[in-house]
Amino acid sequence: MNKLKISAVLVATLAVTGCSGFFVGKSNAPTPTPISETTDKNLVRTSWSASGLGSSDGTGLRFNVANNVNTLFVANANGAVSSVDATSGKKGWSVKVDELYSGVATNGNLVFVGTKTGELIALSSANGSKVWSAKLYGAPITTPVISGSRVVIRTISGAVETFDAQTGEKSWAYMVQVPEVSLRGGAAPVVVGQNLLVPTDLGLVGYLNAETGAVIWGQKVSSPRGGTEMARLADIDAEPVVDNNVAYIPVARTGVAAVSLQNARKLWETKSGVYSGLTVDASRLYVAYENGNIGALSKRDGKAEWESGALFARHLTRPVLINERIVVGDNEGYVHVLDKSSGQLLGSTKVGKSGFMPDILALAGSAVFQDYSGNIYRISI
Repeated sequence: MNKLKISAVLVATLAVTGCSGFFVGKSNAPTPTPISETTDKNLVRTSWSASGLGSSDGTGLRFNVANNVNTLFVANANGAVSSVDATSGKKGWSVKVDELYSGVATNGNLVFVGTKTGELIALSSANGSKVWSAKLYGAPITTPVISGSRVVIRTISGAVETFDAQTGEKSWAYMVQVPEVSLRGGAAPVVVGQNLLVPTDLGLVGYLNAETGAVIWGQKVSSPRGGTEMARLADIDAEPVVDNNVAYIPVARTGVAAVSLQNARKLWETKSGVYSGLTVDASRLYVAYENGNIGALSKRDGKAEWESGALFARHLTRPVLINERIVVGDNEGYVHVLDKSSGQLLGSTKVGKSGFMPDILALAGSAVFQDYSGNIYRISI
């Protein structure tokens, strides 16, 4: 097995979950901004909803929704994997695998999911039957990703592993250093043409050839300082976004870093932490900050163009753009719409039965949200 240039030795990972059971006394968490009675409640329309897809309540984990043509694939922490018609919301097949930490990926014919017990499973997209399975170097902390004929997955032990998508035969693997303390979860590798951008929980990214595993470059994008382990967290827990040969990398505690894919040069970085993620258009990044604010950054130099506190402390999802407006969900099941030029809150509509997971699927002028109670919703504005 080769070793990634940015990697070192494996160490155990302690997941920081924010569980209130560790503390006694009053909470010092900030009070979420209330929804104003005058806020427009009719901007968001729910095209359909589907329920009974398996619960992830109490986990705080990230589960994405995968899409192939007109079928969605959904997974939850209890091990339920299901198909849903993207047009009608009608449920198709549903199977139970082992408990899960992360969501699903599909290449059209197969659906891939990694289990808590350290197994990568390929299911038939037609009926959910198991096609193959392979053992992993630990439990996966990220959703699998598809790169050509391969499926790639990252585990809690620091392994980045690739398998032939049709047969399950292992292709290559790297061991990447993991910190002693990190936030729960992680960001999956990002496919960039024939290459892979691999984020880590030490504020490092590696750029690899997806076919061979050869290292193109490695770069440190975050160097937090502080007297405690918490203060020094450098996790990359939201998926980087690649646009025009620049990777925009959201670091949970320290901010966004822009890195050139051509030469690994860091172009700029910001100082406000990002957990749920970001999205881009031609000139700006739109960021859901760790504190619940939404902001717009210039892609050219990272300077803030505006920042809105209208949704402060509401634990927002990754923002998406629908019809030139910013759309986010929150931890109470509201979907919010903001003006992308100014950050003005245009409307807030109660949609979910519980809080939404951080990752949203943008889909043909609409978006699919998943809540922690096992429901998904397709909305438009």
